[in-house]
Amino acid sequence: MPRKDMLTDTVTDTTADTGRSEFASQIPLTDTAGHWSRYGRRPAKRNRKWEKEHRPYRYVNVSVELREQVLALAEHLGVTVDEVARAFVEYGVECVNEEKLHLRAQPNPHGRKMTLFPKDRAKGWQETNESPREMPARKKKQISKVKKIYPAVSYRLPKKVHEKICCLAMNLDVPLGDVVSFLLQHGLDAYRNGKLSLKPQPVTVKKTLRRNQP
Repeated sequence: MPRKDMLTDTVTDTTADTGRSEFASQIPLTDTAGHWSRYGRRPAKRNRKWEKEHRPYRYVNVSVELREQVLALAEHLGVTVDEVARAFVEYGVECVNEEKLHLRAQPNPHGRKMTLFPKDRAKGWQETNESPREMPARKKKQISKVKKIYPAVSYRLPKKVHEKICCLAMNLDVPLGDVVSFLLQHGLDAYRNGKLSLKPQPVTVKKTLRRNQP
């Protein structure tokens, strides 16, 4: 708003000169206004309690196709992929405990053929007095430019659920990723065939204020 200068008898526009309203100085401010960067002030530490209690567990050799199916179902239900994975794992473990689902380990054709330390057997070495032997030379392998890719996935599962996966893997002497893949596929098949129902429940969200437009 233009204001008349009492000394020069001219009209001046304080808004144009300073870029501020003439009433800006009348607006009360808090004591901390303009001091957010003052010396010694540090930003508040973020509470990472939830992340610590729900740490992600990484499972290798879970196919991309299987992961995409679980993710698509989670998006369809409006829940996180971790919750769908947890439901399938818990359902599969329960089926194993009730002997409705049987896990059978099979030899891996791409794994090692022999071992010096078989389970529940004597060790594969002993001291002898035989004649000296020639050490075999290591065969040179052709360098492959294509690197092997091992698909992996991380799910935030409760610690007890992860321990159940570890227990099954140890009993069968198979990798964790194989157990997770088997349980996820079993859960998908059960859901597809109508044997397993997933019912999302509403969660309580924080409220916020919204200014109503006139």
